[in-house]
Amino acid sequence: MSGKPFLATIRGLPDYPNITEINVRDVPGINLDVVFKVAVGMDGLTIHDVQPDNQKLNEEGKTYQWFKLTFYGGAQGWVRDDLLFIEGDGSAYGYPDDIATNTHAFTLQKQAISAVTKPAPTATTTTTTTKPGTTATTPTTSSTTKPGSTATSTPPSADGTINALDDIARVQQAAINITHTFEGGGYGAYNNYDDGIISYGIIQFTLAAGTLAVVVDNYLGRANSDTANRLRGYADRIRARDASLKDDMTLKNLLIQAANEPEMQQAQNDLMISNYWDRTIDQYVKTRGFRLPLTYALLFDISVNFGVGDWFVRKAEDRLGVESRSHIDSHSATEEQIVAIIVELRKTSHDRQANEQNLPGLKVRGDFWVGLVNSGDWNLQGDGNGNVNINGHLVQVKNP
Repeated sequence: MSGKPFLATIRGLPDYPNITEINVRDVPGINLDVVFKVAVGMDGLTIHDVQPDNQKLNEEGKTYQWFKLTFYGGAQGWVRDDLLFIEGDGSAYGYPDDIATNTHAFTLQKQAISAVTKPAPTATTTTTTTKPGTTATTPTTSSTTKPGSTATSTPPSADGTINALDDIARVQQAAINITHTFEGGGYGAYNNYDDGIISYGIIQFTLAAGTLAVVVDNYLGRANSDTANRLRGYADRIRARDASLKDDMTLKNLLIQAANEPEMQQAQNDLMISNYWDRTIDQYVKTRGFRLPLTYALLFDISVNFGVGDWFVRKAEDRLGVESRSHIDSHSATEEQIVAIIVELRKTSHDRQANEQNLPGLKVRGDFWVGLVNSGDWNLQGDGNGNVNINGHLVQVKNP
């Protein structure tokens, strides 16, 4: 066995390039409603199970297989093998143990695995990618500072730079301060005008992705207020991602009221840190040996904005001619060079979407990160008062 993670990428239908999203189902078959849609090209998706089509649908005698995946934000669902690329060690599910990157899943023949035991899941205290409909558990994040706490700053090294890992509490809090300003500004932020159907909270957890359900379940497991008891009546519909909740003003008011309670704030903090900060730092930042506070904050903000993944980083690495996902000490490119390309790519993405969808506010986010890089604020210290300016809002980063 290779031991490489078994991962999927949304392949889509290359013969139909106008199809940019594919359906995700709640069961391994097309006989129930679509749960949500995801974008073609989404990658790094963990595979949890593989099952044959529940209606035995096939193409030229080959039965379709369905893959159960975890998507950005923690939601789970099933996608058919003709829509997927897969890679890594698939031996636990009857596939080869060293599948090359971008292998079309449908071209592989799944073998019986009667003699193979699937590996037991490893317990962790920092993951809350709980399937919508179950109760989320509170992660233990002993190395991190929750929003609202006081972080102290670490002096720079001899070369003037601060290692983010030596100043992690401040860097995390500064990153959260920046990102939640872009995402709406607070625990009670609410909108129902985008693809999330309902977007709520400090980093806009959504009904469509299932993360709103995780937050609400976590809150309800802690709280006994009148607001919580009234919100329990909506729990099943939130877990089911009922789109008719979009215009329910009673639900909107309950969520906004709940945001004033410590239990809801803690529920949001837990999922934000475990599902976005921890995954970003552990999977894509530390592994590359990145050290700069600006890098940590930028990649966290990208994960919240675009979903947890390292597409922008890999594109920057490719442009610089360095091996994908390699350690910063193993090649000649500097962290600053990589980050400069990342913010350029991100700005291009935001500008394009802003023009296509008439959303000029998106340009502000891309321009902000380009500005930080151009100013050389790698230590994330802000101006003379320790603030950064986000479209007129002063956000404290030096002593958050």
